[in-house]
Amino acid sequence: MRYKVDHSAEGKAFDIIGMSYIGIPRSNTAMFITKKVEHLLPALENVDECLVFAETGISVPQELNVKHAFQFCDKPQLAYARFAEQFAEARFSEEKKLKFRLASGGYYVSEDVTIPKDAYIEPGCVIGPDVQIGKNAKILAGVIIRRSIIGDRVIVNEHAVVGSNGFTMTEDDNGNKIRIPTLGRVVIGNQVEIGACNNISCGSGGDTVIEDNVKLDALIHIGHDVHLYKNVEVTAGVTFGGFVEAGEGVYIGVGSVLRNRIKLGEHSFIGMGANVTKSVEANRVVAGNPAKPFTKR
Repeated sequence: MRYKVDHSAEGKAFDIIGMSYIGIPRSNTAMFITKKVEHLLPALENVDECLVFAETGISVPQELNVKHAFQFCDKPQLAYARFAEQFAEARFSEEKKLKFRLASGGYYVSEDVTIPKDAYIEPGCVIGPDVQIGKNAKILAGVIIRRSIIGDRVIVNEHAVVGSNGFTMTEDDNGNKIRIPTLGRVVIGNQVEIGACNNISCGSGGDTVIEDNVKLDALIHIGHDVHLYKNVEVTAGVTFGGFVEAGEGVYIGVGSVLRNRIKLGEHSFIGMGANVTKSVEANRVVAGNPAKPFTKR
């Protein structure tokens, strides 16, 4: 979907074709920025023609004013949410036109889905819309997959949901909670294992990414825009807030909770039941509530 946006500084007009996050912006997308994350503005130097809903009082360098359109307001997240709703409604209208068919294997698949012949899908699954399935993937009974790219030799165990809506809220002018539409995808690499009853949310504007050889146990919730790097191991019952990054080789113990927007350094070890509220350095062991560095006596 495309919108024309007038550039207030230069009188230009350009297309807005989707949404992204100010920390990882993409050209020709809309996003919002508050004073809390004003330090992320330099990320816009490497992209072009974005619409940015910015909190009043943020100082924008002149070179960025030339490249992008800034709309200043007191509630940039709300303004962004209203704009994103237009995209969400247009996408839903297009998705409703897609037809699902009952495949011979007893699962439902949308007409826009790509499934190779060597993929194995059990009865009771719903696949689509906007899904690509990799070679030799195994999708077990009751799985739901939407708006996702699934790599080769991936196993998705029973009743997992891949591509659910993220949980991001703002308030309208009357103080009522409204959901910000989820417009990104889930991108899963090769040889990943998704546990039974996992829930993996789409990115809010960008993508939720699970890289090669990540292994997920059962009953895990992965919030929007999470990025799990290669060979991360996550045991049962772990909860990820949005925008968490787990570096290569991280281990996360049973029942841990990870606050949104934190980073776990590569090969760090998160102990069982840890409540992680701050970023963790590489090769560090943390445990407890709140989680703290742990050293054997």
